[in-house]
Amino acid sequence: MSQNSTLPAPTTAGNKVLAYGWVQQPDGRGTLDILQSCIITIFLCSWSVLCLNIPEDAGTSRWRFFKNKLKWMLVAIVFPEIITGIGNEQWLAACQCLDELARIGHEDKWTMRHAFYANMGGFILESPDFAAFPVDGQQLCFLIEHKYIPFPDTSAETIWDKNKADGFARAVTVAQIVWFCLQCIGRAIQKLELSTLELSTLTFIYCTLCTFFFWNHKPLDVETRIPLRTNTRIADILTEAGRAASRPYSRTPLDFVKPPRSRTSLLTIFWIGLDTLLKFDLESKSRPVRAFGESKTTPPRGLRVTDMFFSLVFLYGYFGLHLAAWNFEFPSPLERILWRISCFVLMGALGFYCIGSAIVVMYPKSVSKFVLGKELETVWEITEVAPIWLRYASTAPIAVLFVGFRGYLLLEGFICLRALPQGVYQSVEWSNFLPHV
Repeated sequence: MSQNSTLPAPTTAGNKVLAYGWVQQPDGRGTLDILQSCIITIFLCSWSVLCLNIPEDAGTSRWRFFKNKLKWMLVAIVFPEIITGIGNEQWLAACQCLDELARIGHEDKWTMRHAFYANMGGFILESPDFAAFPVDGQQLCFLIEHKYIPFPDTSAETIWDKNKADGFARAVTVAQIVWFCLQCIGRAIQKLELSTLELSTLTFIYCTLCTFFFWNHKPLDVETRIPLRTNTRIADILTEAGRAASRPYSRTPLDFVKPPRSRTSLLTIFWIGLDTLLKFDLESKSRPVRAFGESKTTPPRGLRVTDMFFSLVFLYGYFGLHLAAWNFEFPSPLERILWRISCFVLMGALGFYCIGSAIVVMYPKSVSKFVLGKELETVWEITEVAPIWLRYASTAPIAVLFVGFRGYLLLEGFICLRALPQGVYQSVEWSNFLPHV
């Protein structure tokens, strides 16, 4: 390969020769090539991967829809692992919904697509004595089993027709991911350096592929619902349910069918922290709710040991990928040290989060008795009665620590572009992979 005539004067750092400043790309890769490829990949991964629940004001304002998705896109950029966690719990909830349908003899009538559509708030229950409200898959099974409504005669094609995106955005994202990964594999085989920005982009791809798997059957950008009508009053349904339905509901009158938030959710503490620090509206404030927020993801039967194991392997794999830059050449020794420290701090914070979540979420009575002097059933109840200073004191330090070091890893990928090894700007010789005569 010919030497790029526009490369700036090289400077030695460690055992590598660094090229400082902006690099053009007439003969090989340039700074613009790296920036363009990474930014496009990150944008596509964080935008097209989002399969959000149907919003409260669905179909009324395109700007509100766009603003809501843009908000979650920012969450996907800063916390891509959280989006994967949401997808994992929603996938488990859909699988358990199909198991419940099989129990009542309707296993051949619904698919994963139906289950996802129901759990994202696609079905609205209308009754003679109560305002219409959404019902999830578990609640639908309850209503069908007790003959309150007939089995919804809705085909999978009808649900897919409500999908505003026909898969084109995902196809473009997958194509970009494949090309980006081929470039990285080719560079590894030919022993060409990789920039830290490209490594960070690979971590986004890692999360995106996992999320694509979990949300493969979930419709994208749906804004329309299907009404279901019952002639039985909600008051009569609650009366016939007995003691289980006697407690006040937090979302809809059918909360007793499926607890609104399981104690075994790994995301519970995250939702509390997000709502405390950023006033992030997770769902509508009206009661009954008119839409399901993204925090309503917990599988009705909780998480299994295998689910917990996957979560830990996935999370440590995600943060562990950043350690691949351990021996990368950085513009300064301080930046290399900060990168290594950030990786270890984030992995340590992850372990602290998992242990803390397990203690608080699994043993809310003991925690509330120790902290507040009263026994409460769930961590959400603890949050509702805890003083505001305690909520901030328990969430702000770990949030600042995590966001600070996570933000450094994101920014350092761009900062490092000011001085990279000259090998980073060499292009892959694809002809070397083709047979020669």
